[in-house]
Amino acid sequence: MAHDVTESNWRGSQAYRKGVQETVKLRDQAIAASSVGIVIADARLPDMPLIYVNPAFERITGYSDAEVLGYNCRFLQGKDTSQPAVDQLRAAIKAGENCTVTLLNYRKDGTPFWNELTLSPIYDDGNNLTHFVGIQSDISDRIKAEQALRLEQEKSERLLLNILPKPIVDQLKQFEGSLAQQFTEATILFADIVGFTQLSAQMSPLELLNLLNQIFSVFDKLAEKHGIEKIKTIGDAYMAVAGLPVANDHHAEAIAQMALDMQQAIQQFKTPQGEPFQIRIGINTGLVVAGVIGIKKFSYDLWGDAVNVASRMESSGLPGKIQVTAATKERLQDKYIFEQRGVIAVKGKGEMINYWLVGKQK
Repeated sequence: MAHDVTESNWRGSQAYRKGVQETVKLRDQAIAASSVGIVIADARLPDMPLIYVNPAFERITGYSDAEVLGYNCRFLQGKDTSQPAVDQLRAAIKAGENCTVTLLNYRKDGTPFWNELTLSPIYDDGNNLTHFVGIQSDISDRIKAEQALRLEQEKSERLLLNILPKPIVDQLKQFEGSLAQQFTEATILFADIVGFTQLSAQMSPLELLNLLNQIFSVFDKLAEKHGIEKIKTIGDAYMAVAGLPVANDHHAEAIAQMALDMQQAIQQFKTPQGEPFQIRIGINTGLVVAGVIGIKKFSYDLWGDAVNVASRMESSGLPGKIQVTAATKERLQDKYIFEQRGVIAVKGKGEMINYWLVGKQK
């Protein structure tokens, strides 16, 4: 009977043993030269202590192998280490599964670093969990770059939200081109500072701009308070609307209250001669189209006859007065006080019955 003993003879040979030793040596050299930290923890012992760390671990953490062997690697954690990530890691250890987490860890000198840790279980031939191998990388530079990028994105987002309403910003992110929507009912406000043309001749452009900025900043706060969308300023004119870009049933009331508050707010400002300012305000309610058109220098704007009429209410009004159309009065007459102005000629509309908004009913 013949028996092939070539393989068994080879495995027991001096050449085979030398080859294995060389392979193990190369493996150890590769591990030692690795730029990532490698640790081995004994899962059979209480508290799963470290039994091996490679040189990269010391470079990353500042701890030598003599300082950490025999200890659980939780010494890298600190008060700002993410508890959810730690809980995820513990759950994987308990289940004997692979796991990758990102942890804020601390070096021996107390400086923080972001550690991307991958933990892998090792089982023996009897399927018993014996060890965990951890591969860790210092990804602090990547995290810092991502945080810086996120901050820049947030700054860009805030800037965009100062130009356009949030619902419009969200829609613009999804597609390009014109973005317009019809609203069956919204209330539009136009306000104009009385005597601004004469005032501009008495002040330097920079002083005038500073004054306008102060006034319009107060109006902006009122718009935010009442849930109103500021559309734009044109010279000394201020335009706002309620009821869009998200439709609501309280648009007329919101605009009326803002108009009354604007009248109060303007009184805190004085001309260089110490005289109080006055504003004309016009309000109208009706159907409008609102949106963004074009591909550059986005601007959210309104179109429609209701917008034109609101503008005419301002231009045909009187200093210190709030002129509204019958359409607006109809929606507010149970809550606000009005005085009938009478019939006036409105450019492009002919004769219209208009009203002064006087105050709110108590």
